[in-house]
Amino acid sequence: MKIPDPLRNGFHYVEYTYMNHKQCAVYFTLESAQEAMVKMMSRGVECHGLHEWKPKLEIMSIQKR
Repeated sequence: MKIPDPLRNGFHYVEYTYMNHKQCAVYFTLESAQEAMVKMMSRGVECHGLHEWKPKLEIMSIQKR
């Protein structure tokens, strides 16, 4: 399976707290991020949200020049 370029296609990340520090876990698909978040919550990890990161169009147009 070919992994898409996350800087071009975007990615999903889960924010959580570990040892009183906010951390982020990065996933390439929404389904993987959702599964991981459910597993974290079932283990008692404090999750703060599931977010999507997408590149801005201005950055993509500059790279093509």
